[in-house]
Amino acid sequence: MTSIVSAQVSDSIDTKITASAPRPIEGITVIGQQSLANLRFRISEIETEIYNFFNSNNSSPRLDIICTKLTPTGTHLLIRECEPRFLNQLRVEKTRDLRMGIGAGYNKLDLVRWSAQDFDKLQNEMNELMASSNEFARLLTALSELNENYEAISEAR
Repeated sequence: MTSIVSAQVSDSIDTKITASAPRPIEGITVIGQQSLANLRFRISEIETEIYNFFNSNNSSPRLDIICTKLTPTGTHLLIRECEPRFLNQLRVEKTRDLRMGIGAGYNKLDLVRWSAQDFDKLQNEMNELMASSNEFARLLTALSELNENYEAISEAR
């Protein structure tokens, strides 16, 4: 679109000034901070991708990472908790034993201690998958960057 602007000059000479239309802007990059809620959502999405990828590529369903949503006692907040299947199965076994009167009380630290060999195997599988799969390594890097960004924004507030 072309605009024509007329102006009166003091010596009574009519001058026409033609203004050309501005060139279109090819792109604007706006760098801003993401909200904490948006970052938490993205972190959860990437974690889900990582767990799905790992579960599809590990050597045993026992090593699968299972996520559940629960509301801890005394709160109204729904949280997401993810853990290896072997840890969940051990908790079920120990709870059953306790209810039958043949087990002793335990806590999460006890479960982790009793599962040390399984955790070593899980860690080895993750390391092998990270070394052999660029996609898995990319997802882990993305998660790390999102977590760093989340922590930086949290501290700045």
